[in-house]
Amino acid sequence: MADSASKKSSKKDRKEKKRRLSKEPSSDTKSKKIPKEEQVSKKVKFEGSNTTVKCLTFKSKYSTELKVEVEEDAKSNPILVSFPSGLPASMIPSGTAQEDDQNNDSQASTTAPVFTWTNSRKASSRGRLLHGSDSTCTYVASNDGRGTDGRRTKSCVCIYHKPTNTLQIYPSSEKGTVFALHQSVSSYQDSKSVDYSNLSMKERRRMVFESFGSNKKKKVLRSQDANVVEMKSVVGAGEGMMQALGKQWEGNNLVSDSNKKVIEELRKGGDRKTTTAVEKAFAEARRAFLPPFDEDADVPYRVYDSQEVAGDDAWGQISRVVDACIHKEDWKEAIEGKYPWPKSTSALLGNIANTNLKKGTRFKYQVKTICLVNYLVKFHNRASKKFMDGTQEELTKYLGLPNTVSNRFLELFCAPSYDRGRGGYATTKQLKDKRVIYTLVMYLLAHGKEMKAGSIEQLCIDMKLETKDAVNFYREAGCKCVKGKTGHTSVSLSVPLVFPPPKRGKKT
Repeated sequence: MADSASKKSSKKDRKEKKRRLSKEPSSDTKSKKIPKEEQVSKKVKFEGSNTTVKCLTFKSKYSTELKVEVEEDAKSNPILVSFPSGLPASMIPSGTAQEDDQNNDSQASTTAPVFTWTNSRKASSRGRLLHGSDSTCTYVASNDGRGTDGRRTKSCVCIYHKPTNTLQIYPSSEKGTVFALHQSVSSYQDSKSVDYSNLSMKERRRMVFESFGSNKKKKVLRSQDANVVEMKSVVGAGEGMMQALGKQWEGNNLVSDSNKKVIEELRKGGDRKTTTAVEKAFAEARRAFLPPFDEDADVPYRVYDSQEVAGDDAWGQISRVVDACIHKEDWKEAIEGKYPWPKSTSALLGNIANTNLKKGTRFKYQVKTICLVNYLVKFHNRASKKFMDGTQEELTKYLGLPNTVSNRFLELFCAPSYDRGRGGYATTKQLKDKRVIYTLVMYLLAHGKEMKAGSIEQLCIDMKLETKDAVNFYREAGCKCVKGKTGHTSVSLSVPLVFPPPKRGKKT
């Protein structure tokens, strides 16, 4: 018992001794003195100025003496400008993404803008007006020269001369002002460029109804344009018709320019198949709506081209995937990947025969077109909203498509817009119809050289589209649609390419 009690007391003594030693500072720490940085306030006077500034300095072995010179000559002060709308092409640093985008644009400016510096008002020396221009844009900024002295912050330009260890400070012009340049494109023409004084009452009335009229009134105007009697349909349009018109030919604008051309051609013995202004307008609208097509193609599969629809970057992305998977034994499963495809495009890929044609260019072209159709169907289903907010990178993740493919589809079927302060892409009714007809035509092209699809019902189900609407779109693209006895609708394309005539508006 005595031994156990002595052991407990010895343990307590050791703990107490250890606790006292931990509290007492060691001899080493006592001998060392930690220097403290003392805050010293002193006055510094800049050379060339009568003002003194109080600054705080801290003693340190890294501190060096620096000579500061302030130049206050208003005539030699530099002009500071900013470009809120983006730098000109000539001022973009090399090796950046912006420079690559500018290099792709053939009309990008390569010369730096030239600026002029004048007074804002002739009667006063205060205020400056800055104007600059280059080959594409103009830049304007101004300063009234009032209320600038009371600002707490002013911009300066500092130049450090290393051999003399001197820092020169130059206040910017107009007491430290930064001129924010307003940028505008020179080629754009606003409504002020229209000479309203020379417009007739009919033209002014039409402009009012096109801008503020109801849908019913706009239909009436389109119907009037469609029901215009063309001069080529008039019997005896020639020298006798010109004499009958008399003064109407020269004045009063009662004969349109297109009809004047037709009369001239008929008088010279030209062909009666003359293209009028109305037909030209429909042809231009068709070109803007349909995928790029060759109206003079000799075979059906050369009318439309999927590579031209996809663009170089997106087609290159699809080609790399197909070329990497085409030589595998299970190449179809490798192309589809881990995510399931829609039934329509999966059936297209499954119907391709696994033969030696795999090495042919036409075979690869068909497989790449099927991949493009799969991306189009996926984009159609994901981009169903009228407005999608986000940048191109954010929308690429949302759509689940490769970056190049997503950017190409946003360029074709969407328009950059803003909604409630958010930036993104908007889809109108016209752009949605354009997206649908692109998908339908590429689906027909993916069937091979025959350009014939036995059934389009499954594609309409995948796109949530009525078969009747799909048939109307196919006919607008110059295709023939036939509904069989089994209820399936087949689509085919033949040459020469024939488009349906324009629809006339309903009478109101």
